Amino acid sequence: MESPQHFTLKQVAESIRKTIAERYSRTYWVTAEMHKLNQTRKGHCYPELVQKEDESIVVEMRGTIWKQHFERIQQKFFEIVKEPLHDGMELLFHVKITYHPLYNIGLEIIDIDPNYTLGALQRERQETLERLNREGILNANQDLEMALVPKRLAIISQADSKGYSDFVTLLNGHPKRYHFSTFLFEATLQGDAAITSIQNQLKRIEKIKHHFDAVVIIRGGGGEIGMHCYNNYELSKAIATFPLPVLTGIGHSTNLTVCEMIAFRNGITPSDMAYFLLRIFEELDEPLDEILVKLPQQIQHFMQGATNQFAQLARAFQQEVQAAIQFEKNDFLNTVKDFEFRVKHKMSYSNQLLSELRNQIRSSSSYRLETQKRKLDNNIDLLQIHGKSFINTGRQSVLNQENQLIRSLPRTFESEELKLEKAEVRLKLLDPITVLQRGYAIVTNEKGVLSAKNKSKVGEELKIVTDAQTLTAEVKAASSDKN
Repeated sequence: MESPQHFTLKQVAESIRKTIAERYSRTYWVTAEMHKLNQTRKGHCYPELVQKEDESIVVEMRGTIWKQHFERIQQKFFEIVKEPLHDGMELLFHVKITYHPLYNIGLEIIDIDPNYTLGALQRERQETLERLNREGILNANQDLEMALVPKRLAIISQADSKGYSDFVTLLNGHPKRYHFSTFLFEATLQGDAAITSIQNQLKRIEKIKHHFDAVVIIRGGGGEIGMHCYNNYELSKAIATFPLPVLTGIGHSTNLTVCEMIAFRNGITPSDMAYFLLRIFEELDEPLDEILVKLPQQIQHFMQGATNQFAQLARAFQQEVQAAIQFEKNDFLNTVKDFEFRVKHKMSYSNQLLSELRNQIRSSSSYRLETQKRKLDNNIDLLQIHGKSFINTGRQSVLNQENQLIRSLPRTFESEELKLEKAEVRLKLLDPITVLQRGYAIVTNEKGVLSAKNKSKVGEELKIVTDAQTLTAEVKAASSDKN
């Protein structure tokens, strides 16, 4: 059996390459999303090109941009679009379809039309505006009422940017030293990263919105690069619906972005926005300046009128006071006269009373003295009479007691002598010699007289004292029985 005709894989790949080269011999313009640029260290780029439908990738192909083409394409694209090529951009590619045995079918990118991209950005801007308008929030932030003196500012910017520095320097450098309270919320301000970064800071500010009068987005020093983010719908909606007035100073662009259009107020530059805020203070300050100019004259005029009026009032008051003093003086003099009359009358009446009282005292004193003298004489007489009687009675009582004592004293002596004799007899009976004479003896050992507490022991030597002699004995036996 003959083997069928067959080809090597290289022959197949070479056939495909020739077919594709003959079929797609010319170049084509293709629109696609550059999902990822993939630039190598050598400068070549291998972008991933995709087409999406309903947010799903339906086609994906490999692209190739050689280094010499990429540098030219990048420079031209930046000059027209003011943006560098970056991931996620919808682009119009000038391509040549190629086949490589190892890398399969691909698109060699020869050029990119920047005008198509510029138009795409303009379409995004227009679509964002139309969508905000349909949702009725296009002028929502501009319809807010800003504080009369917006001095508490939440600033979204970068601390090291020139725009932020210019803005703060102008606010704090006004000759009248207006006071602004500013707080910086740092964010990325250009490119795709700015969309999420600025939205995150707006969310932070919204949580503490009661501390601020307005939000100011400041961007400076970056030229017109990366401004497409300010046409993004989500960022524009966040600014339009923010509860505080949002002021922008992100300018340097001839065309306003959507964020600038829907903001409460936009300035071409950060300095322009600073002058806007200072102008609010100056407009409020102008009437005060006029008042300060007119105030000295008005004060002088007022003081002159007040001085004249005061002088008139002082004269009228002086006259009133003098009249009042004269009236009071006359009234006082009348009162004094009346008082002197009353005092004299009272003194005369008092002198009369005093004279009568003196006479009464004199008469009553003589009577009371005479009465007391009589009472004293009577008491002396009574004392003389009763004193002699009391002394005689006492003397008689003493004599009676003396006679009674003389009569009872011998019987008392006899009784006491009898008691003494009886006591003497009892003492003789208790004498130890008398006891020994009656036959008793005193038995002692080395501890003393034998007793219940000092009993003798067998073999112990005892000393026996009688009325006639003293004996020494040895105990042969001892018993506690009394019998």
